[in-house]
Amino acid sequence: MPLHEYEENKRRQNVDALNASGACHICGSTARNTKGFSHCLDHEENSSSSSSAQQPRYHYNEMGTSLIPAPQTAPMRSCACFNQSKSDPDYWPYSIRVCEMCIADDCTTGRVRNCGICGAVACDENCGVEMAECTDNEGWNNMGCLECRRKECFSEIDVFKTTTTTQGREVPKITRVCVKCLEQCTPWVRYDFTCRLFKCNTRLVPSDVVERKRFRTFGSSPLNLLPEDGLAAIVDFLPNSDLKSLYVTNSAMCHVSERVAQTRVEKCHHEFPTGPLVVGTRKSSFSCNERLWIRCEGTNDFNVRAPEDGKVWVGILHHLETIAKEAFYLGFQTDGPDMDRDAVCRFMQRQDKFQFAQVYIKDGPNSNSPLIPRPEQPNPSDDGISIRSSFILITDATVKVPFTVASSEDLVSGTGKHRFICRLFCPGSGTKNATRDSLGSYGILCKSVNEAGVDTITWAKRLDIMEGFQREDSVFGLEYDTETRELAVLNSRMSRSISSEYTISEMEGNLVFGVEFTAKAAGIKDSLMSVRECDEDEWSQFVQYTQNGDLGAVPGRNGPADLPNGGLDMLVRHRRRERDGDDNRQERVRARLDDVNVDAIENRMIRARMGRNP
Repeated sequence: MPLHEYEENKRRQNVDALNASGACHICGSTARNTKGFSHCLDHEENSSSSSSAQQPRYHYNEMGTSLIPAPQTAPMRSCACFNQSKSDPDYWPYSIRVCEMCIADDCTTGRVRNCGICGAVACDENCGVEMAECTDNEGWNNMGCLECRRKECFSEIDVFKTTTTTQGREVPKITRVCVKCLEQCTPWVRYDFTCRLFKCNTRLVPSDVVERKRFRTFGSSPLNLLPEDGLAAIVDFLPNSDLKSLYVTNSAMCHVSERVAQTRVEKCHHEFPTGPLVVGTRKSSFSCNERLWIRCEGTNDFNVRAPEDGKVWVGILHHLETIAKEAFYLGFQTDGPDMDRDAVCRFMQRQDKFQFAQVYIKDGPNSNSPLIPRPEQPNPSDDGISIRSSFILITDATVKVPFTVASSEDLVSGTGKHRFICRLFCPGSGTKNATRDSLGSYGILCKSVNEAGVDTITWAKRLDIMEGFQREDSVFGLEYDTETRELAVLNSRMSRSISSEYTISEMEGNLVFGVEFTAKAAGIKDSLMSVRECDEDEWSQFVQYTQNGDLGAVPGRNGPADLPNGGLDMLVRHRRRERDGDDNRQERVRARLDDVNVDAIENRMIRARMGRNP
């Protein structure tokens, strides 16, 4: 039962008549405005005592028989169960309708259950959205809710005897706030708590927190004065990292940040494998260090979204950015000497990304059997392969191999040079006892039509993807010149990078980029192949990064964290000596050997065997 049981019982007895007349359930009037009630006696008294310049307060007859027009009435608010049909299973006959003036009069009493921020009204604790009571102290020092304290109204608590000053005027403090407004105001910090008394589930929140949220003085910004559409347009200029920082540090801007993040995710989530989005850790195969592992399992029938794959869109955007940075090998641009931290954000917003198109399988058991298009599976989730834009994800280790995937872009029709940076990640591969088998192939495919009118596809140039040594990924790049038909390949082997150049012979048909998976790579669940097309500047940085001895991500064993003490510096010095051609270690050793007197050493050894003093 709400507060003031006598008044509530009286309201329930007359609820049918109040509903029929359209009157407020508290004051019983349909014509109450900001000037309050106006009666006949008040009108006569004001007319005789007021000056001619003062406007009289007219009385309005609620029966509609008066010729004096009605004044501006205050709007009514109703609860969620108002005007429900009696056949509704949630029907409640004692719903409430209350005018704005009664709500204003009840601000410090608490009889009417209404949210002080959004204005939602509830007839009892089970109606509509849940309400949290405002209280004086934090949870560790709180005396409980209003009913457990045996208080008649909120004005009996000291904190509600004072008012809040804003813009030069004093306003009463809020007594209740709905949980939706509370969660939206403080999405990452929980300020509410449950009443301390046994079996009381009333939610409480400190009044000072609600007042700061009410007037946006808690982490507020002058930008809040702008409309939300204008704020979203301004915040959209921020990169993903700054968008996350704005969300977690400025509570007044979290709604706009969440809106911008949702728009960005919905523009690119179809290019990533489907969820569930898993955020976990795994131990490295080469050390005891645990590393963060964020991945998409690719088994859902819908794209990555909130709340299935994360509570908020800002968090999902951050995880997708982490996946893109590692999968598309963008670490040398964001963490390199130039420190281009917005490279991943710009890449995710690009519309001209690399696209995989067709999957082929061999028509026969032999290695030289022709490639034919693979028939589509009736249920794509049971296929074992998830191909989304630039990703090839192995979702089931029972895939029929080998299979080849070709890109959608024709290399012959374009002009200039085509550059690709590729990465194949196979978790658990590259261990010390591995056999260094081939994980697949990559190169140029030729699609043509034979004399019988049948589409044929053959390899114009094919190169192997070998399993690495103490690293789980293989990184390689290609640069193809359409005018000279020259193909430059940059591949990483062991702790060094190997550059090779080839000339593609003239063939009739379309040339496309393609990759092939062998049984070893396709037999590892969560194996991920990713390809991106880059421009000349990015290719130059990639070549320089893989050849200058910086083992931060490319040539090392899963990065510096997995190298023994001193191993990173040793490999860096070794590769720099090879690059600069100043490896003079043999000369230094030969110089030391020339200074050794061999005869003196032999005589000393003979004396030692004969027992003489050397």
